[in-house]
Amino acid sequence: MAEKNPDLSDQSPGNQEKENQEKDKSFNRANPTDTRATAVSQALPFAPHNTASSKVLEALSSDADHGLTEEDARKRLELYGPNRLKPPKRPSVMKIIVRQVGNAMTLVLIAAMAVSFGTMDWISGGVIAALVILNTVASLESVGAPQANVLRHKPSGENITKTIPVEEVVPGDLVLLKNGDIVPADGRVLDGHISNLECDEAFLTGESLPVAKQSEPIDEEDCPVGDRISMVYSGSQVTKGRARVVITATAMDTEIGKIARALDSKAKRNEKGWAALWHKTKVLLGVAETTPLQIKLNQLAYFLLGMACITAIVVVASTGFRNVPLSVATYAVAAAVSILPASLIAVVSLTLARASTDLASRNALVRRMDAIEALAGVENVCSDKTGTLTVGRMVVRKLWIPAVDWRENEAAPVDTKRGQAYSLETGSDPFYPRGEVKADLVELRNEASPELDLKRRTKQLSQDEVDEQDTVVHPECLESNLRELALCAALCNQATLSRPSSDDSQWEAHGDPTEIALQVAAHKLGHGKPFLTHAKHALSRVASAHSHQRPPVAGVKGHYEPLVEHPFDSTVKRMSIAYRFVPDDRSEEPHILCLLKGAVERVFEKCTRIQDKQLSEDHKENTIRKMDALAAQGLRVLALCGKKLPNSEAERLTTMPRDEFENDFAFLGLAGIYDPPRKESAGAVADCLRAGITPRMLTGDHPATATAIALSIGILDKAYAKSAVMTGQQFDALSDEQIDAMEELPLVVARCAPETKASILVRMVDAIHRRNQHTVMTGDGVNDSPALKRADVGVGMGTGSDVAKQSSNLVLADDNFATICRAIRKGRSVFKNLSKFLLYLLSGNLAEIVVLLIGLAFKDENDQAVFPLSPVAALWINTLTAGPPALALGLEPTALDAMELPPTAFHRIFTLEFYFDLTFYGFLMGVLALANFVIVLWGYYPGDLGTYCNEVDSDTCSPVFQARATCFATLVIILMIHSLECKHFTKSLFQVNLLDNKVLLWCVVVLSLMTFPVVYIPRINDDVFLVGSLTWEWGIVFGMILVYLAATEAYKWCKRIYFRRHAAPKSARAPSDKTLRMENTIAPV
Repeated sequence: MAEKNPDLSDQSPGNQEKENQEKDKSFNRANPTDTRATAVSQALPFAPHNTASSKVLEALSSDADHGLTEEDARKRLELYGPNRLKPPKRPSVMKIIVRQVGNAMTLVLIAAMAVSFGTMDWISGGVIAALVILNTVASLESVGAPQANVLRHKPSGENITKTIPVEEVVPGDLVLLKNGDIVPADGRVLDGHISNLECDEAFLTGESLPVAKQSEPIDEEDCPVGDRISMVYSGSQVTKGRARVVITATAMDTEIGKIARALDSKAKRNEKGWAALWHKTKVLLGVAETTPLQIKLNQLAYFLLGMACITAIVVVASTGFRNVPLSVATYAVAAAVSILPASLIAVVSLTLARASTDLASRNALVRRMDAIEALAGVENVCSDKTGTLTVGRMVVRKLWIPAVDWRENEAAPVDTKRGQAYSLETGSDPFYPRGEVKADLVELRNEASPELDLKRRTKQLSQDEVDEQDTVVHPECLESNLRELALCAALCNQATLSRPSSDDSQWEAHGDPTEIALQVAAHKLGHGKPFLTHAKHALSRVASAHSHQRPPVAGVKGHYEPLVEHPFDSTVKRMSIAYRFVPDDRSEEPHILCLLKGAVERVFEKCTRIQDKQLSEDHKENTIRKMDALAAQGLRVLALCGKKLPNSEAERLTTMPRDEFENDFAFLGLAGIYDPPRKESAGAVADCLRAGITPRMLTGDHPATATAIALSIGILDKAYAKSAVMTGQQFDALSDEQIDAMEELPLVVARCAPETKASILVRMVDAIHRRNQHTVMTGDGVNDSPALKRADVGVGMGTGSDVAKQSSNLVLADDNFATICRAIRKGRSVFKNLSKFLLYLLSGNLAEIVVLLIGLAFKDENDQAVFPLSPVAALWINTLTAGPPALALGLEPTALDAMELPPTAFHRIFTLEFYFDLTFYGFLMGVLALANFVIVLWGYYPGDLGTYCNEVDSDTCSPVFQARATCFATLVIILMIHSLECKHFTKSLFQVNLLDNKVLLWCVVVLSLMTFPVVYIPRINDDVFLVGSLTWEWGIVFGMILVYLAATEAYKWCKRIYFRRHAAPKSARAPSDKTLRMENTIAPV
C-alpha cells in the first residue's frame, strides 16, 4: 500500500473550522479536577491502541490532514493544563524555618540565648544569637524543556507547521515525528502517515532494540505497553523513519506519568493511637522519615542535649541551690553550651554542599545529600554495560568476506574456510567517518578476546616488518567483494551522519545504533550513502567524510534511487531494500540492486549463492565458525547479502510480497559490531577492586559479548569461576535460598530480558543486603526504578528517564562508570572529613567541660566557685576557636589512600577507636589547661582566690585573672595544634602535608594570634573575658604545648603499632595490573 508523506499538508477544508467548533462541544469527557499545574485525565472511552486511528481522531475532534486550530489548542491547554509531569510540592517559607530550627542543637542554643538575655548577660546572649542565625542552608533547582513539531491550521483553513514547547502540546494535536525526535506525549499513529517508524522505548519497557511501529490497531486490548506498537509514548526517541500521530494523553496521564504518580505516592502507615502519635513525634524530632545522616546527627544532638542539661544542673548544684548568683546561672549556660558542638550543623551542611558542588563539576549530580556519605561504605557496584562501562556508541570493528585476496581485483576466489578479515580503526569519536581499514594477515579464529592493556606501548618494527604489515586498504582500491559489502552497509541503512556544529564538538548521528555503525564503516571505505544516492552534478552539495581530492565512490559511476524498503522486523530479524542504479553514462542500461542484512542464521535462510557459486553446507558451517570467532571477541555479528536484477523488474518489485522479495540472495560477508569499553573503565574497575568493592555487570547482551567486555576491563579475571557468569533467566530461576547458598554472587548477569529485568535487579540488591553488604545500583529505564529505590545508593543516568532520575540518589551527567568511582572516592573523603571535624569538635568540647566542671572545686572565702574560664571565654572557644578549624577540616582534600581502605572502615563514625581518641584528647587538653591554672595560682601566687572574681575586677582578683588568662591561652593554642593533629588519626604531625589545606593553616595562625588582643587590650580582657595580661606565663603555656605534642605523638605511635599487628586481611580479589589506576586512563582537562 502506498504511504502518504507525513510532512506534506493537503488543501484546507471548506467548513473545517465550523465543524471543529461543533465537535469541540462534545469533547468534554475528562472532567478535570485541577487545571492549574498539570493536565488531568484525558481517558478516551476506549483504548486507542486497538481502535482504528480514524475513530480516535473523531473522538478527539481532530483531523488527520489539518489538526487543530490555534483557538482549539488554546482552549484545550486551559482545560487540561501544561504537558509536564507534576513537580514536587514546594515547602512553604514557614515550613523551611521550622525545619531549620527544629533540631536539638538549635533548640538548645535558643534556650541558652533566652537564659543569657534573662540574666542580662547581653554579651553571651549576642554570641549565641549569632550562632542560631548562622545555622541556615539553601538549595536551588533548575529544569529545561524540549520542543515538538505540530500541524495546525488557521481559521482560513491554511495548514501551518509550528515548533512549540512540549508543555503546549494538547490532546488532539497532530505531531510530526522524524528521525531523532523525542516524542512529546502519548499518541496514536495515523493510517497512511507512517514510513518505517521505529522508537527507542528502553526507558519505559527496558527493550534494548528500537520498536517498529504500525498504524493498524492491535487485536488484544489488555496487552503490555511494549506490545502496543500502534502507539508512541512520551519520552521515547524516534530512531528511524517518520510518522504523524494524534496526541491521546499528556502530562500525568501518559504512561510515564502514571508510573511517576505511583512512585510519588507515600506508603500508608497502619499505626493508630499512641503508636501513630509516637511516630509523628519522632518525625518532628528528626529521627524518622529523614536521611540516615540526619538521623545520626539528631540522635547525637539529643544525647548531647541530655548531657548539657546534666552539666547545667551540676553547676547550679555546686551552690547548694541556695542564693544562686547570676554569675553562676550564666556559667551554667556557658557550661551547657560548651558541651554542644554549636557549629556542627553549619559545618556538616557546608561540607556536604562543597562535596556536592565538586561532584557536580565531575558530572555527578547529587539529589540526596546523605548519598555522599552512603557511597563511602558500599561493597558492590551493580552497573549496566552499554553506555556506562562502554562508550554506548557502536562501531564496526571487524569485517569478514569469503574471499582469499584482500588486494584490488575483480574477482577473488571464494574461500569460506579462511576468508579475509578486515580491522577498522576507531578514534575517540565513534561517529567520526574516517579511519584506516587494514586487512588482517592472521586468519580469524575462535579465540577469546585479549585483555585490554591500557599501558601497552606500540612495538618498534623494522623496515621489513613495516613493509610486510602494510595492509592498509584504500577506498580507491577495494577488492570487488569488499566493495559490494560496503555498498550493502551504506545503502541497506537509514542512519544519517552530521558534521560537528563547532570545532570542539563531535560528529552527530541519527538512527538505529547498529545502522549508524555500518554507515560509519561504509564512509571509512569511501562508500558514504550521500554520495551513492545523489547524481553526479549534486555531489558538490553533499557533505563528505573524505577529502575532495579523493574520488568519493571509487568504482561506482552513477547513483542509486530507492525503490522499496522492508524495515527491520524483530520476528524475522532482517531488513531488505531495493535501489535502481542510474549510470552517469546514459548509454548504459540501469539495473536493480537488492540488499539484505540481519542475523546470520535468518539471513542464510534467504541465501543461495556466494558470488557465482551455490551456497553449500560446508560454506554455511565455515561461516558459522567465523561468526563464533567474532562473537568470542565480544562482537555482535550481522550478515550482509545482495543481488542484481534487470531494470525491467522494478515495477514488479514494488508490489512483491516481502517473503518473495527476500529470496535468492548472494552472501557477501559478516560485520562484527562492537561497543568499545570506555578507556577509563579498566582503571575505575581496578580502583574498585583495590578498595574492596566488587563491580558487577548486569546487561541484556549475549553472555559471550558480556564476558568479553568484563574480561577486557577486569570485572572478570582469566580464571573466573563458571558461576561468575549467568544469564538473567538462570539467576531469576534460583530461589532466595539457592542464591544465599552461592559462595559468591555472579559478577556478570547477561541476557536480562526487559520483562524480567526489574525482578532480577531487585533480587540482586536483596541478595547483597542479605549478606550484610551495601551496593550501588545504576539504571536508566522505568523498569530500573524499583531497584534504584531499594539500593543503598541508586544512580540514575543523565540520558535516562525522568522516573529513574527521581528514584535515584545520584545522577550521572555523562553516564560513565568512572564517575561512580570518583563519587565513591569523594564519599570516602567526606566520611573521613566528617570523622575529623567531629573528633575535633567533640574533643574540644570535652576539654572545656573538664576545665569548667573541675573548676567548680576552687572556692573563695565566700564559698563561691572561682571559674577557671569566664562564660564569655568559654563561648569564645566554643564558637570562634572551634568553628572555623572544624569547617576547614571538612574541606580536607581527598586522601591518597582513600581507595586503599576496605569498605568496613567507612561504615561507622562512632567506632571504638573514635571513643578512645575522643577521651584521650579531651582529657589531655583539659588537664593541661587546668594544670596551668593551678600552677599560676598555687605555684606562683599563694593561692589567693579573692572575692567576687567571677563578676568584677578587683584588687584581690589579680592572681585569678592571671591564672584564667594562662588557662585560656593554653586551651586555645593547644586546640589549634589539635586541629592539625586531626588531619590524620594515626600519622604523625610531622608526616602529614600541612600545606595541602591552606584554609586550615590560616585558621590556626589567625585564631592563635587572636589570643593576644583578648589578653592585652584593656576593657576587653578585664571587663569582658575577666582575664589579665600575660608576661612570664607564656613560658608554661608553650611548655604545656610541648607536653601535648609529646603525648599525642606517643599515642599515635602506639596506635600505629597496634593496627600494624592487627591489620585486616586484604581483599581476595585485586586488579591484575597493580599499577593500573583510573587517573592514568583519563586525559587531562
